Amino acid sequence: MKKYSSLLLVSIALLLAGCNDFLDKEPNKSSNVVPGKAEHFDALLNSYRSFASEANRDVIHGSDDYGLYTELFDNKDIYGVNIVQFATWDVEYLPDYERPYWPHEWEKIFVANMIISNLDKMEGTKEEISHLEAEAHFVRAYSYYQLVNTYCLPYSQGNMQEMGLPIKETTSFEESAERASLEETWALILSDLEKALQLKHDLKFDDDKYRIWRASTPAVNAFAARVYLCMHDYENAKKYAEAALANHGVLVDYNTEMSYSSFVEEVTVGDENIQIVYPITFDGGMYSQNSMAWKELYYYRYLYNSSEYFVPSKDLLALYDQTHDLRYRYHVVEDYSYTRGMVDPPLSYPSYVFCENGYVPSGPTVAEMLLVKAEAQVRQGEWEQGLATANQLRAKRISSDAPANVINLSAANKNEALQHIIDERRREMPFTQRLFDVRRYNNNDDASDDVVMTREFYPYNLSAIHGKEAPVIYTLDKQSRKFARPITTYDITVSEGVIKQNTY
Repeated sequence: MKKYSSLLLVSIALLLAGCNDFLDKEPNKSSNVVPGKAEHFDALLNSYRSFASEANRDVIHGSDDYGLYTELFDNKDIYGVNIVQFATWDVEYLPDYERPYWPHEWEKIFVANMIISNLDKMEGTKEEISHLEAEAHFVRAYSYYQLVNTYCLPYSQGNMQEMGLPIKETTSFEESAERASLEETWALILSDLEKALQLKHDLKFDDDKYRIWRASTPAVNAFAARVYLCMHDYENAKKYAEAALANHGVLVDYNTEMSYSSFVEEVTVGDENIQIVYPITFDGGMYSQNSMAWKELYYYRYLYNSSEYFVPSKDLLALYDQTHDLRYRYHVVEDYSYTRGMVDPPLSYPSYVFCENGYVPSGPTVAEMLLVKAEAQVRQGEWEQGLATANQLRAKRISSDAPANVINLSAANKNEALQHIIDERRREMPFTQRLFDVRRYNNNDDASDDVVMTREFYPYNLSAIHGKEAPVIYTLDKQSRKFARPITTYDITVSEGVIKQNTY
């Protein structure tokens, strides 16, 4: 692709036009209309709805946190063939129209590149321009990190010469779209991260309110911890997690600060009226005060599921202490399947709910940083200290009237401690981080945490699920090339073959 896709151009035009009134016409390849003042570029980054959304269906459906079951399909056909294609790691049938994630992340990179390309002629104070420079590098690094973990093979020394992503550092439509190596892609992420770490801004701005939709010092540190954990660099992962926590380490205490929403959904099942209750974070949706003020978030990103049903796998549900774990009490919404029409015959199955039915926060959080620190400690041999770190989180998540040995994790050795941390990550961050975690588990120097994911479901083709046929087993092996998800056919075609598809 010698140019950005037309979808990208349309989206960027709308973004620019919507942020401020300083643009009266859509930008295009020939007009070269761009904002000129620091405040204009600042307005671009304030368009948080444009930057926050992550409609990554490979992440939503592609990990063992997601439940794909014949009995749910038989009852109400809730999946649809496209969901099944994602959930079985298909590389043949995935339609482009169900994969908005690739172009949307490139839109964010385009805006970051627009800011970086105009730094030398931007009107503003030195402080304003330096801030925008660091934040633009953060935005670009974040999107590249998401893309490389979705469309490329996992980080490992053996994969460094495999295909990475196109290196886009300007807004030029003539800049090559040829895929660089994975090594070059990760080098860009680390270079951008180094520049982003120069940002000096508190999580709270002048009005003393959290501004989680904009970059801050703790947000960049938290993202750095996530990046280095992915790279198996546990020393730096711990270092940056501790830096983020030192700047902002406030946890939500589920014992005192969580409750149920006033919204109750009633469903008639046979002769009985069933009440479906939701957590307080459900109220108002992703842009409500409840979610925008969620004080554990460092940076406002969310996983968007258009099917509005985060179906938890039976394995995921079994990891929760359903009596004492308050995450299960508030976020696992029992009987949710009734709202999807599974009432005749009745089949009760829950959903994982955080904000609205289809939104789960995916940006770095205080809880995640505690778990990054805990894992780094365990992997570096300090497994008792790692459990103590994780127990700081559990004190705010497990019912305070539970026995001490339920609240606090304990282990007899390093391997037991590591498994506790791995399980705690799944309980704390279901769906959002699990696929990326499995990628790194299968490519580190510790075979004890390897994961082979399997599904048992019906056969299917491009357009239909064959529910009358016998179920088959789908497997994603530890070193499968299917961990690099297919790039959209549209973008490969528009590039005139410059972008190469992953090989399987």
